[in-house]
Amino acid sequence: MSVRISGGVFRGRVLTGPPRADSRGGRAPMVERARPSAVRLRKSLFTVLAEEVAEARVLDLCAGVGTLGFEALSRGARECVFVERSPRLGRLIERNAARLGTNAFELVVGDALGELRRFLRAGRRFDVAFLDPPWEMWESEAGVELLRGAVGLAPLVMAEHRSSWTAPSRVTVGPEREPQGEMRPPFGVKFRTTAAGDGAFSLYRRGETSERVDTLT
Repeated sequence: MSVRISGGVFRGRVLTGPPRADSRGGRAPMVERARPSAVRLRKSLFTVLAEEVAEARVLDLCAGVGTLGFEALSRGARECVFVERSPRLGRLIERNAARLGTNAFELVVGDALGELRRFLRAGRRFDVAFLDPPWEMWESEAGVELLRGAVGLAPLVMAEHRSSWTAPSRVTVGPEREPQGEMRPPFGVKFRTTAAGDGAFSLYRRGETSERVDTLT
């Protein structure tokens, strides 16, 4: 399975996609399964985020083979940190980076929730975070915790989910203080949802107050 970059300097370049089967011809183990974002959703997402992504520090949580992060790098992001729990998929991220000829990335192999907490404790900050876990995770508290933590790390967060699932309109981040002593808004608010077929993405910004809903046809 391959994935094609939809825009930017790497437009048309092909990434190695996730494995379809294990060595015995069956399905890939659960930890190695990934569902790259549909091309229509990616095009719409990066049209909306064009100015936000340029020169941004990007976090790609539950990265799979790195589709969203590499799209961001293609469209001008300064650097991307990929977090992926599967060592096999992590190796594919490295292979895809080599194929594109970019070293503007960091790969972290580990559980997204655990690494997210570690980033928060370390005071790491990003400009944009992409969050695309297995869609069933959104039905659990773990999904909401991922979203809450992502909003704590970046002022702009994209959450991809089933189009039939209603993303929460607001998530509490927590009353953390910035190094300068100013209070950061303790919440993130959904300001846009765009759906195409089975998939959708919702965008969150700290302190934003309006929402827009689109359906791609």
